[in-house]
Amino acid sequence: MNRRNRNTNRLITAGVLVLVAAAALFIGQRSGLLNPVVSAVSAPLAPLARLFNTGANAVEPGSTEPGVDYDALLEENLDLQRTIADLQVELVRLQEIERAYERVSAIANYNSDNLDLEVVSADVIARDTSGYLRWVGINRGTRDGIQVGDAVIGGAEGSGFVGVVGRVSATTAWVRLVIDPDTALNALVQESRAEGTVLGQIRGGLIMDFIPQEFTVEVGDTVITSGLGGSLPAGLVIGEVQSVQRQEAELFQQAAIRPMVDFDQLEIVAVVTSFQPVDTTIFDEALEEEGAEDAP
Repeated sequence: MNRRNRNTNRLITAGVLVLVAAAALFIGQRSGLLNPVVSAVSAPLAPLARLFNTGANAVEPGSTEPGVDYDALLEENLDLQRTIADLQVELVRLQEIERAYERVSAIANYNSDNLDLEVVSADVIARDTSGYLRWVGINRGTRDGIQVGDAVIGGAEGSGFVGVVGRVSATTAWVRLVIDPDTALNALVQESRAEGTVLGQIRGGLIMDFIPQEFTVEVGDTVITSGLGGSLPAGLVIGEVQSVQRQEAELFQQAAIRPMVDFDQLEIVAVVTSFQPVDTTIFDEALEEEGAEDAP
């Protein structure tokens, strides 16, 4: 028998043995007779099987075998996300507290610099949504000593003139803003001491009218309440002169005023519940005396 035939016989024999072994394993697994043999053959291959199982577990989420625990990593990631979310909420809360503190402290500082004023702080809780009226609602009322006609201040510096209380209940009040079209109040240009009347405009701006021509009013000048009439405290900052209209033939000049307060960002205000008004009786007495002297 030549070498080729011997090789062929060996292949045939090996194939038969494989088939017999497969059949025997199949029968043994069904009957349980060959379990010891299967265990003996599988034992040397166990370390290799564990190695492959470990590699599979490293990429299979949820496995409890040694390797990377993706369930634990996922839970840890979710915990970190929740912590970041909580910190973001806390940061926003602290920022709001800081801003509220700045606004309240500005009002408190203004009040400490003006000891003749008594103020009650309040939160803006409502806004008039009509196209012409300019009102805001606050969460203080008659129980807090607030009355119709009280002046209201606020803004970034705490001293900006906001408006006047127009309606009031026990716990709330409505404030007519200085930019309301029905507003008309006595004012003074701080630099030149020129007097005039500040008028609210339909579009929300301010005009200072009836300024005598002999006074020089310039862009950037500060306009404040004059206190004349005794209904409002003197020295509340209304705004800043933006432009001046002056005609030589006219008796008065007019100025456009930029309000001190950003009314779109108004959140906290202070209501002036008590102040020392300007005493104008001395002027009345002087006029009466002058009239008496001129009488025949």
